[in-house]
Amino acid sequence: MTANDMKNITLAELIDAGGFECECGRRHTAGTKRVIIESGAVSHLPELISECGAKKPFLLSGHDSFAAAGDKVCRTLDGAGIPYVKYVFPLSPVVPSEEAVGSAVMHFDCSCDLVIGIGSGVINDIGKILAAMSGRKYIIVGTAPSMDGFASATSSMERDGLKVSLDSSFAYAVIGDVDILKNAPMNMLVSGVGDMLAKYISLVEWLIAKLIVGEYYCPSVASLVQNSLEKVVAAVPGLIRRDESAVAAVMEGMVVAGMAMKYAGLSRPASGMEHYFSHIVDMRSLAFPECGHDLHGIQCGIATLYSLKIYDYIRTVTPDREKALAYVRAFSVEDWNEKLLAFIGPGARAMIKGEQREGKYDLGKHAARLERIISDWDEILGIIDTLPAYGEVETLLKTLGAPTSYDHLGYSAEDVRTVFTMTKDIRDKYVASRLLWDLGELDEAKKVL
Repeated sequence: MTANDMKNITLAELIDAGGFECECGRRHTAGTKRVIIESGAVSHLPELISECGAKKPFLLSGHDSFAAAGDKVCRTLDGAGIPYVKYVFPLSPVVPSEEAVGSAVMHFDCSCDLVIGIGSGVINDIGKILAAMSGRKYIIVGTAPSMDGFASATSSMERDGLKVSLDSSFAYAVIGDVDILKNAPMNMLVSGVGDMLAKYISLVEWLIAKLIVGEYYCPSVASLVQNSLEKVVAAVPGLIRRDESAVAAVMEGMVVAGMAMKYAGLSRPASGMEHYFSHIVDMRSLAFPECGHDLHGIQCGIATLYSLKIYDYIRTVTPDREKALAYVRAFSVEDWNEKLLAFIGPGARAMIKGEQREGKYDLGKHAARLERIISDWDEILGIIDTLPAYGEVETLLKTLGAPTSYDHLGYSAEDVRTVFTMTKDIRDKYVASRLLWDLGELDEAKKVL
């Protein structure tokens, strides 16, 4: 398939195909076999359990998500005569931590032959890890279209104070019962849109990374995500009214984004610098409980605005080789590591170890990247010009009643600037803050925030 083929393909066609030979030279498969997004979708659970060859599922849920859908799931299983064991985390909200995973593992009943998650972000991430560890298949009953991990094969977790993306299982089936989804708290519906708006940044950065560091890039997968993004943006007016078709469109976008990550074999299609803003906020909140945080997608939506401001600044830059080389020579990794530890806390230690492996601050590697940046600068600017205007995205978020800055988290403008400069250190992923460091423009760029 080509990028053009992806513009009009439906989710059902993607699922039915199972996989496809792509113009990028790879065969893409998603793993997920069934996606049911409709009113009353929970009624399909018995047949899906049978398809998995299972007889006794283990239900995993949180207090709030079980209140939203647990009774409906249990009544469906009881009506079909299917026995099950359930574990509902007693505290709310559930934190994506080692402790939560350990609790799920310790409550798992080994006589169960299938894991069913009832929830969204954190429950889904823990459920996929539990399924992978136990060797069982996995089904997720979504309670809110709030994030893009439903069909991905990774779990976003906090490990040793660092936000990490762990390999886990993928869902055999994703159930999006619109009767449940439309009644999700509005901030969770808004979170889904925010997570989708982030794709504006991730898709641009994926293509820029291909140019500068030679990263694998698939135009077909990128086109698939772009198409879903456009559908979600079009659904925003209806989402405010909790219109069923709009809610279904957002849920479908979340599923497609997760499938895209599985197709590509990496998080690039759905995650860029805007996600790293959110990760740092989460890590800081974990280390310093007095620091505020919000739903992941809401943080990503705001960070998309911050990222658009940064890219507007990049448009004004003319690469200066001598300036960039002098900036990098003057950069002290030791001093920088101290700042990371002071602002983020213990989680920064894993970031520092990651840099020691990656060597992105190595002078020789920097010089090579700089030459590619200079030679490809016009092409880089052309990629950036595909981004929407800041005001366009800001209007979408305000239409939904979403916050547009981290003010509500207690972050000052200087805090936001600090978070931005630290986004380059979360993973070995080439994002805008790394581009600006390479150009010697990072300190100037942060002033626009």
